[in-house]
Amino acid sequence: METLIPFENNVIVAYACLVILVGVYLTFKLHFPQFRYLFLGFKIFSGALDDKGSKGQIVHSQSFFAGIASSLFLGTIVGSSLALSLGGIGVLFWIWFASLLAMPIRLASATLAIRFRDKLPSGRYLSGPMYFIEKSLRANWISMIFALGTLALVFVMGGVLPVLTLTYISENALGWKGLFIPILMIASLLYISVGGIRRVGKVSGVFVPLGVGIVLFYILVEFYDSLLSLGEFFKLVLKNAFRLDSVIVGTSSSLWILLAQAIGGFYIATETGVGKSSGVAGVVRTDFPFKHGLVSMLSLFFEGVILSTLVFYVLFSNDAVLIQDQLYFLSKLFQIGNHWIGFPFFIGLILLGISSIAGWFYTGEQNAYYIFGSQFANIYRILFVVCVIVCSYLYVNYSEYTLVKTFQLGYTLATFTAIPVLVALLLLAKTVRFEMNKYLTEWGAKYEVWKDFYILLLSVLPKNILSKLFGFFTYAKLPRFMMIPILKAFARMYKINLDEAEKDIKEYDSLNQFFTRALKAGARIIDSAENAVVSPVDAKVTSFGDINETTLIQAKGFSYSVRELLGSEKYSPYFENGKYITFYLSPQDYHRIHSPFYGKILGYYYAPGKLFPVNEAAVGGIKSLYPKNERLITFMQTKYGKIAIVKVGASNVGKIRVTYDTKIVTNAWVRFPKEYEYKDVNIFIEKGAELGRFEMGSTVILVFEKNTIEFHNLTLGEKQHYGSTIGYFIKVNSTVS
Repeated sequence: METLIPFENNVIVAYACLVILVGVYLTFKLHFPQFRYLFLGFKIFSGALDDKGSKGQIVHSQSFFAGIASSLFLGTIVGSSLALSLGGIGVLFWIWFASLLAMPIRLASATLAIRFRDKLPSGRYLSGPMYFIEKSLRANWISMIFALGTLALVFVMGGVLPVLTLTYISENALGWKGLFIPILMIASLLYISVGGIRRVGKVSGVFVPLGVGIVLFYILVEFYDSLLSLGEFFKLVLKNAFRLDSVIVGTSSSLWILLAQAIGGFYIATETGVGKSSGVAGVVRTDFPFKHGLVSMLSLFFEGVILSTLVFYVLFSNDAVLIQDQLYFLSKLFQIGNHWIGFPFFIGLILLGISSIAGWFYTGEQNAYYIFGSQFANIYRILFVVCVIVCSYLYVNYSEYTLVKTFQLGYTLATFTAIPVLVALLLLAKTVRFEMNKYLTEWGAKYEVWKDFYILLLSVLPKNILSKLFGFFTYAKLPRFMMIPILKAFARMYKINLDEAEKDIKEYDSLNQFFTRALKAGARIIDSAENAVVSPVDAKVTSFGDINETTLIQAKGFSYSVRELLGSEKYSPYFENGKYITFYLSPQDYHRIHSPFYGKILGYYYAPGKLFPVNEAAVGGIKSLYPKNERLITFMQTKYGKIAIVKVGASNVGKIRVTYDTKIVTNAWVRFPKEYEYKDVNIFIEKGAELGRFEMGSTVILVFEKNTIEFHNLTLGEKQHYGSTIGYFIKVNSTVS
């Protein structure tokens, strides 16, 4: 197969130099964000700072995967292979260096895409470089030329190229001839595109990490015996990083041309500066444009530092340095397809290919809409499908020649469409810096690396599964000689007051029984004043105050909405501009929940979710933590107004149970949101009566209607016992029957 580089050295060198120039300029202008905020980017990517109340259509991680699917599928593999063949193993060091320098380009383009996006009445967002070129630089003709060029690029790089590549692989590895793969790709694309960007995001969020995981795992396992030790590999990279002239013969100027050509080839392959991923980034659900810029910045780190290293590692370990050796190595990979055990490898490639096409297709829609308006959408879809089918037919008849020429055309278009984007980023660096300062100033939360590492770890762990397994342990009824020491150790660890427990510690058969223990009669006194509202739990008050229209405060810098917390469309509006109080139950506390007042149970809303811990570090580091977690909300009617009693699940909470309905099941393997109203039965509950219980620690939030309650002597961090007075209702609501 002939070389994929489609143009002379001076073109690729100029492109590489322009990318590096813009990257260096943005690095200094933004004060080295790729180093200062790298970990913060990972934290945002993990979902810890997602905000359901923000404007947008997909979350950060979905946009990330949809944006890099194509550059992973073809870019990193082809770009790294090409760079290795041109510069040898030492060029990997310069790819790391060049990738770090270029990371602010992805940051800036994503930030600007969100900053200058448009929203249609239908709720759809329009974004991409053409919008920030037009709106900020007032250069309509440049934005139009860019959009036309990108539309052509979409047909080639986003449609024809991935389909032909998969067809080439399936023919050589699996023996699948004809148009099977093109038809499969088109059918998958049509299904995904019907769901719009939300479905593109969801599919990419699953297919891309799964596909990458399958492909990398299989290659590493298949060629494990041939791999160098990592120490030896990195030693060779650093040793040869400044000896690239060993692979060429010529003057010192040839060295720099070689280096620029290798890096430029990698930049083109990974779509650096092309602006494709910024179109997807522009529809992200976020409260600050710069916030997703930090996530988008990670893509080049992932491609240029992590995945390119793996590609170099595998190829170099198998002596696949030159093009002909890489083709031989590729043929060995194809031989895997002759065995059923290699089939998952090709499934992984197909998953990446589907995600790649879907992301590019959406980018094309954005550009088609910008140029021709909404009436062109269906025509664009038809043209896209026809183009892919026709080129696939040509490939079947003219084989590799069509594929190579498609690569060359695509890379040429990518290089020239990058020019207006890179120039615009230079001119708009001040705007990006303004958005950066705005986010870092208004965000308000403290940025601590070790704390954020803890938050990131919480975000990636399978919290629900771990909590369920822990729940099984707490239910276990061990022999008495084992159970009693465990219970005593638990009580000592958390300094539990055993004198208040209804039973002697030796009488509990499991940790769960002890944890959900009842208190002795008379251990708590319920304030009997007619309008006194009492604490429903033994717990520390972590926040309280007025609801600002629909907003509640979680912690400094973090807030969430009533609608997010309560879930119910029917009852949420009642609590706007009301009051709230948050109680945190530690493992030390008594874990039954009681009614804060006399009233009628109206119904409940169950919201399945994560099971993040609700300790101080998590509450201060994970945005909208309570709405993210599993919740069971009880709605109560009193003669003074409605109360929402929110029981928030957390790590190691096996179940949330309530006394008024034994059919409610939380933390099940399969869970769906559910809202239920008790229409045919009247369920009344006394003040201080048991309402439910946590099986391990968590949080309770009380939410009151507007102008119904005044809090009484509350102090942040102060421990309240169930039955103690937390406030007084003001006046009877005459509208309540």
